[in-house]
Amino acid sequence: MKKLLIGFGFSLLTISGLFAQPPNEGPADESAYWVLKLSGGRLNPIPVITPHNVNFGQLEVGKVKRETIKILNKGYGDLVIKKVYLQNGVEFGIKKTTCTKPLDYGQSCEITVEFKPDAPGNYTDTLYIATNDRENPIYKVKLSGEAIGAIIEVSENLKPTTAPVPAPPPVENQQKEKRKPSQLKKEKVEKTQPKKAEKKNKKTEKGKEKKVAYTYWTVKPCDTLWDISAKVYGTPLLWAAIYEANKDQISDPWIIEVGTKLKIPKLTPAERKKYEKESLKLMEEMADRPLGPKCPY
Repeated sequence: MKKLLIGFGFSLLTISGLFAQPPNEGPADESAYWVLKLSGGRLNPIPVITPHNVNFGQLEVGKVKRETIKILNKGYGDLVIKKVYLQNGVEFGIKKTTCTKPLDYGQSCEITVEFKPDAPGNYTDTLYIATNDRENPIYKVKLSGEAIGAIIEVSENLKPTTAPVPAPPPVENQQKEKRKPSQLKKEKVEKTQPKKAEKKNKKTEKGKEKKVAYTYWTVKPCDTLWDISAKVYGTPLLWAAIYEANKDQISDPWIIEVGTKLKIPKLTPAERKKYEKESLKLMEEMADRPLGPKCPY
């Protein structure tokens, strides 16, 4: 038999015999009972998060493994997932989330998280889920995983073997050709000139190389290139620099996927002026585009 707990404000009414709340059970436990809570005349949501701990196990460096976290609403008030974010967001990331709309009773959504280590070691992180649950607004999911180095197998056919040393040619065939001093000088010049040209080309290539330093930003719900630029550069008018550096991941600057790891280039004063003009130009070209939905928080 299911049990019913009805609370009005600070008063609590318990219908004895049939309705009582089981002891030591929190609002997010999936048990054989349902709860209807009224607080200030409003129905409250009851989030059920599964699982609470995600262990990705062992994974080779350079590979990616993904797991899914489910959020179910067991209360009769609409459940709103306000924000989903990671404490560190380096080895772990948020690939995608379907928790973008309020959840009615019995409805659920999913968050896909991934483990993507770039060096061997044991790693941990915490996924935070901000909700409109008044009793417990922040839920935590512990993430863990171990990264191991890639195993390289050497084939038997590739093992080095000892090759026989060829015998020296007969002494009678080692006679030196007699050359004139002018011929020897010409050969010496021809041998040295290619080396000088090669060194010059290497210097030129090094001069042409441009090292670009990056930091990284993992896209969170409600993030826009405009907002990210304001946080990393101090002005939103440099978002075109982020867009250009991540065209391999972003096809439309108005749409960026949650969990995407964006490269943030370091800009010189001249580059800041350049990208400020570029940002304004793109905004003029896309003036008819909507600013997008308002962030729920």
